[in-house]
Amino acid sequence: MAGASPTDVEECTLETARRQLGSYAVPVDRTDRIPLSVAVGRVLATDATANDPIPDAGIAVEDTVFERGHQLRPADVGLLKAAGVNELLVRQRPQVGIVPTGDGVVEYDAGPDERVETAGFTLAQYADRWGGKVTYRNAVADDAPALRMAVQRDLTRDIVVLTGTEPGDTLRSVVRELGEVVADRVAITPGRETGLAVVRDRPVLLLPESPVAARVGAVQLLRPLLKGFGDGPLPDHPTQSATLTAGLDTDDSVRSFVPVALDDGAATPLSGTDLATATRADGWVTVPESATDPAAGGTVAVADWDYLP
Repeated sequence: MAGASPTDVEECTLETARRQLGSYAVPVDRTDRIPLSVAVGRVLATDATANDPIPDAGIAVEDTVFERGHQLRPADVGLLKAAGVNELLVRQRPQVGIVPTGDGVVEYDAGPDERVETAGFTLAQYADRWGGKVTYRNAVADDAPALRMAVQRDLTRDIVVLTGTEPGDTLRSVVRELGEVVADRVAITPGRETGLAVVRDRPVLLLPESPVAARVGAVQLLRPLLKGFGDGPLPDHPTQSATLTAGLDTDDSVRSFVPVALDDGAATPLSGTDLATATRADGWVTVPESATDPAAGGTVAVADWDYLP
């Protein structure tokens, strides 16, 4: 990727961010041969062909039951078992290192002037369900040598995710020394402080500390990146229509993602970027750049981000 001047990389659109990260998402060529009993969720590295016929399903011996790139569902393994398949060749899950950063951030039992790390821990659960093989690290203090070692340690992974960062902080300076910051901000909210970097041909996702902002950045950028590395499908999140109980007031210069609580077809916007807001959200309403904000009583599409495949 060509270098850019600081003024060129201050902010990019979400589409540009996805394209920049996606240019590094070459499907992993590592494979595992695994028993059928643990195959749910894995992506086929080769076609799965029948060893036994299944007359009722119109499947004969050596017919392709599922093609390469298919992500296996629970019902699929039942069909494969009936077809006499006992093991499969699947792609290895892309490896992702998740590193929380910041002073006073601890894993448990926060004392005075400390806080329990939640953003990175929560993202590790999402990344695992999205098909990643996750290494979740202990929090690293805002110290340049410690941060440099933390980033370098996880460059053996396919993707590095760092939380607790914002433009101008120590971590961004360290990443610039090690590689290239492609964008200091992404035109989304919450999460405008999200940054993109590349270090030794590894995509590095720089996420804010806020649980809501980190989730927005992860859903919009980490999820498609993991699917790209894993050569798996990227299905849209399911949506349902709901009526807003209050109008939205968003910044028309960026793409906004508004968490809402659902109750009997009514969507109530939630304020705040803390853990409670992230947990209470039943879905998310997207308001594109320059779009008119939906008013109270309007119908909106609410996307279920907790739909994990």
